[in-house]
Amino acid sequence: MLDKKYSAKTMNDVIAIKIARAIVGGFESMFADFLNITLAAQSRFERAAWHEVQQAMKLRLKVYESKADETAKAIKQIAFNEYLDNFIWKSAKKHFALLIINYENALIAQTFFNSVFGNIKGDQNKREVHLFILQPQFQPLKRPTNDILCQLDSCTGVLNAFEQLLDYFKFRTPFENIVRDIGYINTVLKKFDGDLLSIENCHVEFGKSLFFRNKACYIIGRLIDDDDKRSVPFALPILNDDQAGLYVDAFIIGEGQLSMLFGFARAYFMVDTDQPVRYVDYLCELLPNKQRFELFNAIGFIKHAKTEFFRYKVDSTKEMSVNEKYISAPGIKGMVMLVFTTVNSKYVYKVIKDKFTPPKDITRNVVMEKYHFVKNADRIGRLVDTQEFRYLAFDLSRFSDEVLMELKAHASDSLIINGNALILKHVYVERKMIPLNLYIKNASDNQLEQVMMEYGQAIKQLAAANIFPGDMLMKNFGVTRWGRVVFYDYDEICPLIECDFKTIPEADNAYDELSNEPWFDIEPNDVFPEQFPVFLSSNIKAKRYFEKYHKDLYHINFWQKLQHNINQGDIENVFPYKEKWRFNANR
Repeated sequence: MLDKKYSAKTMNDVIAIKIARAIVGGFESMFADFLNITLAAQSRFERAAWHEVQQAMKLRLKVYESKADETAKAIKQIAFNEYLDNFIWKSAKKHFALLIINYENALIAQTFFNSVFGNIKGDQNKREVHLFILQPQFQPLKRPTNDILCQLDSCTGVLNAFEQLLDYFKFRTPFENIVRDIGYINTVLKKFDGDLLSIENCHVEFGKSLFFRNKACYIIGRLIDDDDKRSVPFALPILNDDQAGLYVDAFIIGEGQLSMLFGFARAYFMVDTDQPVRYVDYLCELLPNKQRFELFNAIGFIKHAKTEFFRYKVDSTKEMSVNEKYISAPGIKGMVMLVFTTVNSKYVYKVIKDKFTPPKDITRNVVMEKYHFVKNADRIGRLVDTQEFRYLAFDLSRFSDEVLMELKAHASDSLIINGNALILKHVYVERKMIPLNLYIKNASDNQLEQVMMEYGQAIKQLAAANIFPGDMLMKNFGVTRWGRVVFYDYDEICPLIECDFKTIPEADNAYDELSNEPWFDIEPNDVFPEQFPVFLSSNIKAKRYFEKYHKDLYHINFWQKLQHNINQGDIENVFPYKEKWRFNANR
C-alpha cells in the first residue's frame, strides 16, 4: 500500500516530496555527525586529551554548514530546472512538516530546512511562506522532560543521594576521593540550609546527560523541596587530575551562580544527548531569566539559536512602547561599526560601516574574518559571542532620526528601506553591557579596584588562550551584570603567537624622543608592552589600581613566556565560577 506521506498528484508534487525527503536525509546526517563528535566528549575528558577537546569543538562548528551546503547541492540535482520554483518550495515545506511531525528534534530540523532553502535561494529571497519561523501550525508539540531526568530519594539523607549521584555516571577514570568530595558538598549545603530550602526535606533531581566544556565535566540538576515543591538548581563541576583521578571542584548552587556557567562569553557545551530540545526546556526551568536562544546557543545549536532569537526579537518588538526607539548604543562611537540598541533591550546590533574612520585601514572582509575567528575560538568567558544575521528586517518607524541618519550616511551599502521595513543586509547581534570607560566614571573605590583587577585578568586569560585583543582601550571592554569584564571589539584581534613583542629601542637624540612620530620601524605584528600604560592615562586612580595587580603586563617577558608556553602545548585552566567557590583552589 502506498504511504500517504508520499502520495503525489502532479510532477511538481513529486519534486516537492523529493526535496522534503532530501532535507530530512541531510538533517539526519548532520545530527548524526554532530552527535558522534559530542558523544566522544567523555572519552576526551577521561583521557585528559585537552588538545583533542579544542579540535573537536572546531570540527563540530563546521558540521551544520557543511551538511546544509551538501544538501543544497543534492537538491539542485534532484529538482533540476525546478529547484528555484517558489510553488514547489511551498509544497516541499508542507511535506517536510509531515515527515518530521513525530521527530524528537523537529524544531532543529525546521531550522535546517530554512538553512538549505536560504543556501539555494539566497538570504535576500527568504519569505515567511517558505520558512519555519513564526507560523504556529508548524510548531511541534512540546515533549515532557521526565525522560531526560533522574530523581534520587533522599530518605537516607541528602548526602547519600549525592553519593548515589556521583556513582550514577560511570567513568573510566576513578574518583580520587569521593568521601572527601561529599564532605565538601555538605559544607556548602549547610550554608544554604533553611535559606533556600530545608536540605533534609528535599530530593535530588538531575539530567542524565553530562555537560562537557574545556577541561571540565558538569552534572546539572536541582534540589526539590518535598513539601512545597520549591527548587534550587545546582551544578557539580568535575575535573580530571590525570595523575590522581577525578574530583569535584565546586558545588554551584542557585540560579545566579548557575547562570554564570551558561554565560554569553563562554565556549559551547558538548551535551551527550540526542534530545537537546528537551534539555533546553529543562534548562529554561532552572534558569527562567535566560532566553531559549541563549540556551540553544550554549549547547552548540547555533543556527537554531538564531531562529529562536528572531522569534524573541519579533515578540520583544511587539512589547516595545510606542515611544521606544532604536538609539545609538552608549559609549564612544566606533571607527568600524555602527552600534544601536533600545533603552530596554538586552542586546545591541552592530553594522559594519561602508568606510572606516582613520586611522583604521583594514577591509570589511578582514573584520568579518576576525568575527569568524572569535566564533571558533575558546572564548573562556572573556569574549562576547555574536549572532550573525543577513537580511534582518526591522520596523522602520522604530528608528530614531539620529540612528537612521547614521545608517544612511555610513552604512548605506548594508541598508535597504522597503515601505515600512528597514532591512540590514548584514548585522551582528551581541549582549549589551556597560562600556568599561563609562563604568569607571560612576564606580566607588571598591568597585573601581575590583573592575580594574578584572580588566587585567581578562587580558591575561585571553592571552593564555592564545588571543591578543589588539586594541586594549577600555572603551573596547564591557562590564557584565556580574561585574565581569569581557572584550567585544574584534577588528584587531589575533592569535597571541602571531604577535612580535618588542622593547622600544633607545632614541638617537632628544629630538626623536620628543617627536609625535616613532623614530623606529614598526612592522604590522609588532607590539610594545611599554606603551600599554597609555591605555589607562585618562584615569590616574584606575591606572593605580590596575598596576597594583597587573604591572607585569607592561613587560615583554610576560608575553614572551606565554607565547613559549602556548608553543609548548600548554592549555591554561579557566574556571567559569569564582575562585573562592573552588574546593581545591590550590590545584
